[in-house]
Amino acid sequence: MVKKYKKSYVIGRFQPFHKGHLYLIKEALKNSDKAIIGIGSANILDKDNPYNLSERLKVLNKILKDENLEHLIESIVTIDDTPSDDEWLTLALNKVEGVDLIVGNNDWVNGLFENSGYKVLRVPYYKRHIYQGSKIRERLRKQHKLN
Repeated sequence: MVKKYKKSYVIGRFQPFHKGHLYLIKEALKNSDKAIIGIGSANILDKDNPYNLSERLKVLNKILKDENLEHLIESIVTIDDTPSDDEWLTLALNKVEGVDLIVGNNDWVNGLFENSGYKVLRVPYYKRHIYQGSKIRERLRKQHKLN
């Protein structure tokens, strides 16, 4: 099957990585030959971002290997939070080359790319009632598995 796009860009915080993120990456790969994964909020460690960058990279790489997807991922890049939307978008774009599709379900991220002329594939959430980062973090805190 010939895919319409050469390279997609999937951005997430992965706090923590869950099946909804995996679904998003697989949707990107259904529509493009290769994908680049951007880890957002790479420079932030707080209540909403309790996992540091190395922890997120370790989990992401393990899942990509376990799912036999690593050969389809061109690279994993990090994207720091910045004070302005324009600065963030510039930073995110400077991390990649040749991207012809943005794949996501975050309205803010999708809107920034769409307003800059990029093709965005808006993917519906996967079982959002179960796989939502804030709900997962809350469950982990109740189980004393996360501060």
